[in-house]
Amino acid sequence: METRWATVDGVTLELPTDSTVHELRDALYKPDDAVLIAVTGDLVSVVHDEDRRLSELVAGCADTYYFRRPGEPDRNEVLAAPELEKALAGPTADADGQTADADGAETTFQRPGIDH
Repeated sequence: METRWATVDGVTLELPTDSTVHELRDALYKPDDAVLIAVTGDLVSVVHDEDRRLSELVAGCADTYYFRRPGEPDRNEVLAAPELEKALAGPTADADGQTADADGAETTFQRPGIDH
């Protein structure tokens, strides 16, 4: 099994490259309602399809992941981004710079705080 290193909620871990959100959530004992948010360079990705392999998504390239629950206080600039609330609502493409992939598996937007 191929693995890679990534940071999940502030802890550096070795993760299987072909894991799904559901598998990660179970392995890390995260609550069922926690959504996976991935940070890849200057992109943030919210994964909607929990059974899709992360290696098939932009989120699979991330070096930092956060699990976020509804109503949870913001822990950092990424989790406080106004674009995040819209992305959490579901896969849509709009003029605000958010892009949903063709099958709605994830929504990406520009990472806040980076000059583009």
